[in-house]
Amino acid sequence: MLRLEGLSKWFAKGTVNEVQALDGLDLEVGTGEFVCVIGSNGAGKSTLLNCVAGTYPPDKGRILLAGEDIGGRPEFKRARLIGRVFQDPLLGTCASMTIEENMALANRRGKRRTLRPGIRDLERERFREALSKLGLGLEDRLKDKAGLLSGGQRQALTLLMATLVRPTILLLDEHTAALDPKTAGLIMDLTRDLVEGGKLTTIMITHNMQQALSFGGRLVMMHRGKVLLDYSGSEKERLTVQDLLRHFHEANPLIPDNGVTDRMVLG
Repeated sequence: MLRLEGLSKWFAKGTVNEVQALDGLDLEVGTGEFVCVIGSNGAGKSTLLNCVAGTYPPDKGRILLAGEDIGGRPEFKRARLIGRVFQDPLLGTCASMTIEENMALANRRGKRRTLRPGIRDLERERFREALSKLGLGLEDRLKDKAGLLSGGQRQALTLLMATLVRPTILLLDEHTAALDPKTAGLIMDLTRDLVEGGKLTTIMITHNMQQALSFGGRLVMMHRGKVLLDYSGSEKERLTVQDLLRHFHEANPLIPDNGVTDRMVLG
């Protein structure tokens, strides 16, 4: 379980450029929940994930993960608990390393390093089996450099690596936004398989409202660093894109309808 209590974060505080990205945000995500988070640019979505991951320290509030207060831990110490996939497919893998080398690093996340040989046959077979489930033929390319893969292949590999060692929580930061629609659909199918199959506690940020309605059991809309709306179960199932647009316009009356539709539905 993840619990955020009164989380606040400022950037450039005390200057003319001061921005409050999170404003006393409270949020609880239950074990095994798949939560989709939407909101306009500047709503605080990515800042939320960065605070959970340890990239940004919060200025106020507490972050409790599996009952532990992790707010004071550096990012590298949280990595054993957190799986993360970024918007840019190039960020999740090392281009100069082979597929199996990238997977070996992910497989040893949070474990003590030893002087044993690099990749054992048992590990290699596990990697091959996991990759075969992607249906991309990567199980036969273990020795290929990750830099030779397409953006979609690298994002699929990153997603697999993020869940290879079961994370306490999986953070997905618009992880299909940089992909073409067909590839994005494949990655979302893979996301559903991994998250639901592994019963992983997951927070997924998206600008695509249809995606937010189709995936996960809970939908949260953020606005100005706070939770504006929170739907789950049958309430979420009854929602439509037009419902979400209406709620968004009620919170942002000065933004033209067409502009919001383009950014958030096609986003």
